[in-house]
Amino acid sequence: MNRPEFHLLRSTRCIGAVFMSVAVLALLACGGGVEGQGTGSVSYSEGPIGGFGSVIVNGVHFDDSQARIVDADGHTLQSGDLKLGMTVQIAAGAIDQASLTAVPKTITVGSDLTGPAAANDLGTSTLTVLGQPVRVTASTVFDDGLAGGQAAVAVGSVVEVFAIYDPVSGVYAARRIEPETAPASYRIRGQVGSLDTTAKTFRIGSQVFAYSTAPVAGQITRFQLATTPNGSGQWVVSAQSQGTRTPADDSEVEIESVISAYTSNADFTVNGLKVDASAARIEPAGAVLAAGLRVEVEGTMKAGVLVADKLEVKGSGDDGGDGDGGGQEIE
Repeated sequence: MNRPEFHLLRSTRCIGAVFMSVAVLALLACGGGVEGQGTGSVSYSEGPIGGFGSVIVNGVHFDDSQARIVDADGHTLQSGDLKLGMTVQIAAGAIDQASLTAVPKTITVGSDLTGPAAANDLGTSTLTVLGQPVRVTASTVFDDGLAGGQAAVAVGSVVEVFAIYDPVSGVYAARRIEPETAPASYRIRGQVGSLDTTAKTFRIGSQVFAYSTAPVAGQITRFQLATTPNGSGQWVVSAQSQGTRTPADDSEVEIESVISAYTSNADFTVNGLKVDASAARIEPAGAVLAAGLRVEVEGTMKAGVLVADKLEVKGSGDDGGDGDGGGQEIE
């Protein structure tokens, strides 16, 4: 299945003792996982795939052998279609706190951008796709079809980008980039801004999109686009769907994303999900939360709110949390 692609990784921080078992290495050396919850019978995890053996997301090992695997459009995928760095949503049974394992029911793979690269700036480690800035970081994994990394992305070529999206800065911090050949449609997941119901347009970042059915202003939404812009240079929406998900109450939840709106530690939003971290253990100690920070939040859903037990600040959203040079943990 050619999963590892380790020759393309520029940063891996999971180093374990030689005589430790692979399972213990993955679970203990890298940390992560859902802490202090454990009474729920279901769980929900969201973030980039950080390793295999089983599918590893946020430090939890999910046995994907019996899971239903689909993409964001509902098309069935196979286990071999899962790749390092892909961003996924996993609905599973309860997480075993001792082994940090769970049995997933559904794994949903969702990229953030599919479209032509309009610019490739190696100096700033930035691509422009569908008018959006895509940041290449220490955690970005390139598909084998882009063996030269960012330098292999030709202007005008179509790529699929799996990213951690920061609606505050508008930057997509790439976790995985793959080449695409003649897709039937382009796609973008982003926050709707500047909605104009007269002109029937909206913006994601600085790019203008034309629609026939109005989206919800301010909401993170996934759009399917025609592959040719209209005469005004606007990408034309052909379909739309919800770009975020609210897990069921009493679910154990772990999500890695960016704080998009912040009022207080008891009231902020991560990837469209309301979070109350007023009683959470925050790492590093003394960290001050704010919009634009990339965080990993662990807790339990209560009345539609994620009540956090633990919150770890990973870094800024626009560099994917790699500003310290550490990169994403790979197991």
